[in-house]
Amino acid sequence: MITIINKVKNTANNFELIWRSFYYFIVIVLLFSGISKIVNPMPMLETMKAVFKVNESLLILAATILPIIEIGFGLMLVFNILTKKTLFAVTILFFCFFAFSVYGTIIGLNNDCGCFGNLVKSEFGPVMIIRNSGLFIIALVIAVSDGSQIIKKKLFNKVQI
Repeated sequence: MITIINKVKNTANNFELIWRSFYYFIVIVLLFSGISKIVNPMPMLETMKAVFKVNESLLILAATILPIIEIGFGLMLVFNILTKKTLFAVTILFFCFFAFSVYGTIIGLNNDCGCFGNLVKSEFGPVMIIRNSGLFIIALVIAVSDGSQIIKKKLFNKVQI
């Protein structure tokens, strides 16, 4: 019986570690991406010019707002502000990035998207699609899970310690 209880504890602890790792990985990606776009917005702006045929003022506005949104979401997650809603918003954002990477690859864009400024090379293609689908899946998993505390409560309510 003690062995079963220890296995349940270890499973819950492992889930918590994985969940927290994913959570803070997403935070780091959001903050790094947002800050690098603020430092050098030109690669992203050039990509947006190549894809969207709209007024340049709108593109500059979008290139200004997107990193602020990413940094804002990252900080909201760091400080646990509206965490569940923020995670769903981040999931939607990462889905948009995934869809944009697929679209850019299909239409044949061959430049750096500017996802991480000039710090990380990020050209359209299969690698970008895989990266963005991975980020989307991780964000989705942590958004739909109720977090490690709820899982722990469910496990430990069944087994009294």
